[in-house]
Amino acid sequence: MAKKPTQADIKSATAFVREEDLQDLEALRRDLMDRCDHARGEGRVYLMAQYTRLLALVMPEIKRIRDRFDRETLAAIRKEHKHLKGQDDAEGPNEA
Repeated sequence: MAKKPTQADIKSATAFVREEDLQDLEALRRDLMDRCDHARGEGRVYLMAQYTRLLALVMPEIKRIRDRFDRETLAAIRKEHKHLKGQDDAEGPNEA
């Protein structure tokens, strides 16, 4: 019997999210939106409700991943700035 993944297992798996994964999720969101619009146009209420439920799962996940990528990018920029500032300070005062 397979064991249920722990919170640590889930967190370690999210560490391996790539930009391609996010692009695939965004493509899935677009496809679900198109299908939802198509179902609405055909008056298929039940199917539209199911697509809406799926969208409610996918959209927050896309936001979470995008926010994480943005935080990581900002952290890398700040780290690089700190490194360059440290190099500048080590070289001595600038002459104007």
